[in-house]
Amino acid sequence: MTGSITTPRGGARRGPLHRFDEDQADLERARQLLTAAREREDTDPRGAFELVHRAALRGAGILVARANRERRRKLPLNVWAALERMGPAERDRALALVPLVAERMRLDRDPRAMPEPELLARHLQDTAAHLEAVGEILLEDLPGSLTALAG
Repeated sequence: MTGSITTPRGGARRGPLHRFDEDQADLERARQLLTAAREREDTDPRGAFELVHRAALRGAGILVARANRERRRKLPLNVWAALERMGPAERDRALALVPLVAERMRLDRDPRAMPEPELLARHLQDTAAHLEAVGEILLEDLPGSLTALAG
């Protein structure tokens, strides 16, 4: 079974299990980026900040992509702006990231700059928590019989 459904016009439409698998793969990649960031935290804080930021982007991107599947009018392409429009929890996450996005911009402007240690530690901690929450959201949307298999 392929996980896609043929539409009346002959095109393929991805089924919920296929989309779940894609979301899980994106979440796993985000977790790998987070792990790599933690491994570099002490030896390469600048690289660690970039990796954790990419992990955060990927985690947020999963939620935005899922929301866009149900919307007629798509959310903005900027993940942080899209999160702000999705609901209270997502808006809080986007607002919490404002200083971290500013820090990344500062690092982009100055190739010799190092991230503020407190911001790096916060980004690592908050992103880890957010990725766990994203994983729970993905499982919550599965039918009960599939949740037992996935969990």
